[in-house]
Amino acid sequence: MSKFLLYLPLEDYIAQWFIHEQGGSVPVQLTRGSVESKLLEVYLTNRPEDTLPEVCSEGMTAIAIPTFRNRPPEVFNYLPKAALNSLLSIIRSRFDVKLWEELHHFGKIGKRQDELIYAWMNKHGIDSTEKNWNAIAKRYQRQRNIYLARERAKKQYSRKKSY
Repeated sequence: MSKFLLYLPLEDYIAQWFIHEQGGSVPVQLTRGSVESKLLEVYLTNRPEDTLPEVCSEGMTAIAIPTFRNRPPEVFNYLPKAALNSLLSIIRSRFDVKLWEELHHFGKIGKRQDELIYAWMNKHGIDSTEKNWNAIAKRYQRQRNIYLARERAKKQYSRKKSY
């Protein structure tokens, strides 16, 4: 394990999910070959001389910088802002995909989804708090609204085409 760390500003529930997905240890040990690991391999660079090393603060998730062939973390331990934003976007997108992948089939069965979301949170290592539930339910509802709008558009298109 590298002693060099990156700190990510993730929402609590996404940080808990990400830690759980990557094996449950803190600092997070990225899975070899994961998208996050590949991004770091490509975009980690030398720390600019005028930049101080990051320190952990509240609300930050620590990630151990992996050792890559020909890219030791002692030298390549700085992630530029654009790459950091890309990494955060990837993590959030993977969260959304996993959430949708596992819950959207149940949306057709019933109206009550509170138990399903709590069960999903439990399965993925997310604390069962009302704050986390509300945030996840809102993300899921946004995805569901997009899906339903696309389905309506498909039906409307197929009706026009059948003339």
